[in-house]
Amino acid sequence: MSFYHSELSGNKAMEHATTPNSPPSDGLTPAEIKSVLPVLHRWCPRVEYQDTNIGALIPGPGCVALTGRLVNVYHQATPSKKPHAAKGCLKATIKDDTGALVVRLWYAKVDYKLRIGQLVSLWTPHISNAESKSVVQRNANLATSIFPERDNSCYLLVQEQSDDGIICKSPIGYKEGKHLVGLMTLKNFVDGGHEINDGRILVCVKSIGSRKKFTTKKGRPAEKVDINIFDDTSEACLTLWGIATASVTAWRPSHTVLLISNAEFKGDYRPTVSLGPDTQLEVDPDMRDVSWLRGFAQQMTKREHVNQPFPQNGRRTLPNLAFLHFKVNSVRCRSMFHLRGKDIVHNSRY
Repeated sequence: MSFYHSELSGNKAMEHATTPNSPPSDGLTPAEIKSVLPVLHRWCPRVEYQDTNIGALIPGPGCVALTGRLVNVYHQATPSKKPHAAKGCLKATIKDDTGALVVRLWYAKVDYKLRIGQLVSLWTPHISNAESKSVVQRNANLATSIFPERDNSCYLLVQEQSDDGIICKSPIGYKEGKHLVGLMTLKNFVDGGHEINDGRILVCVKSIGSRKKFTTKKGRPAEKVDINIFDDTSEACLTLWGIATASVTAWRPSHTVLLISNAEFKGDYRPTVSLGPDTQLEVDPDMRDVSWLRGFAQQMTKREHVNQPFPQNGRRTLPNLAFLHFKVNSVRCRSMFHLRGKDIVHNSRY
């Protein structure tokens, strides 16, 4: 009796590999595929979760489900060399029409593609108070920590297909026809309003720069993007860092309106706004001033790009040409005409 299994001949092995009952394989067993795929794709709740608004959450144990929009997200440093430890943590703020919740999202293999403004659903078994050492916002004093890859009682889902762009769009405390608490113009914010707690600015995106990747002085990779923002009083630069830079892919110049609360400010060379741990950035919030500011931005865009077109027949008198010179120089985006090929006729009356 031999300890070695008999091998199939070449023809039998080919027949065995091409049997109609055996589907094509990539060489991996089901057990190996199951061990590699993230647990998130196979999540199934074991208990019943109660649908709750963020404003109605109470600290303590309890399985709750909530839906809101991301208003802030950034990487939190988690240095650990343990083989089974989490590879990193994303600290995000989720907001609905009633309140905001800080979420610590731990991950090992899953690469979460989160963007500010996305609609997400969260299932968690516990709610706690926010860190006492951090500056607690008036509307974000609760937190939760989840690790969906290791804990089957929690889960985070990005609602990409079912987002109609309507729900969870109202600012906290906003009432139709009344002034939003803390809202100020961009000029007032630059002139000292940034020192006020819970200060808010409503601005429109003017232009979006390219996303730049570089290495810091400490040897760490970094990424940033600069966005020019404005309202009817002033202009400034909004700088996003890290994972938040992906949010600009869905923004449109002269159309996307941002409501920024508790923003950080630097004004050494150019007024620059950035996101801090307690900042909330709402994309196209549901409020009356958004429609007005978007209309103002589009009107300014048309005004800055209007140039008197050169006539079809190429003939222009000198007075009109002087007027054309004045008008072209009065706009920011100028059209250049070549005199070659243009028949300009001098009028003898002048």
